Amino acid sequence: MEIVFDKKLYKLEAIRSAIGAFAGLADFVLKSNQRGIAVKISNIDPEAADIIDGEFANYVLAQMKK
Repeated sequence: MEIVFDKKLYKLEAIRSAIGAFAGLADFVLKSNQRGIAVKISNIDPEAADIIDGEFANYVLAQMKK
């Protein structure tokens, strides 16, 4: 699974913070390109598989307030 965040709207620091918070639930690879900041999520804990994408994105959004 991959989530792409628009560089115009999201801070890299917020995305890194979310990766740190969710590190125990999956493996994350962060890539930045012209299109945006892509986060590839793999090896997801089966108990979190159905909700990790939405919860991760919400966490990033919440980190933008800091």
